[in-house]
Amino acid sequence: SIDGLNQNPQKFIDTWSSLYNYSLEKKYNTHIDSVLKNKISFIELFKWKNGTGDVISKSKMKVVEGFYTKIDILKSLKKEFSWELFEDSFQPSKNSSIWKIFLLHLVKPNSFPIYDQHVFRFYSFYSKGEIEEISSNHNVVYSTYKSDYRRWFNDYSKVHRLNPKLMDESFFTFGQMLKKIKDYPIVTNPL
Repeated sequence: SIDGLNQNPQKFIDTWSSLYNYSLEKKYNTHIDSVLKNKISFIELFKWKNGTGDVISKSKMKVVEGFYTKIDILKSLKKEFSWELFEDSFQPSKNSSIWKIFLLHLVKPNSFPIYDQHVFRFYSFYSKGEIEEISSNHNVVYSTYKSDYRRWFNDYSKVHRLNPKLMDESFFTFGQMLKKIKDYPIVTNPL
């Protein structure tokens, strides 16, 4: 149950991350360390994020290629992060907010957790006791990530000495489960 995250955070993370089953995980593990060093790794990680194996639509590939034209900015952000530079360069509130948030993860994986519909569903359930779907408004998605989720995630990881990648995996898995049961009555004790 979600209460397990408060009672025994490590056990919750271990349990739910052990249920994480993503057939493309090898792409992440193979390419995350070299993502800003070569274009192949960059593209492979977006294929991983997209969840469609080696297939990515032409329109999405065009977006990824556009991101890669700014690889020097991403490298600069890795050396010294600046919200202003990131936001001016990528405008995450305007469109493709989830993919632009993923750029943050690629720049600093341990500082910027992965964010998507499943993680959002988990976090909404954890913090409000409600199963909600992520907004279609890019500004709302980005601002929620920047000012709320990322801060909570990093503080929680630090306080409980949890592995950020395993946290990502467990929250993703829990969020997938919530999607399957969202029409059933659920009782929870929100924060």
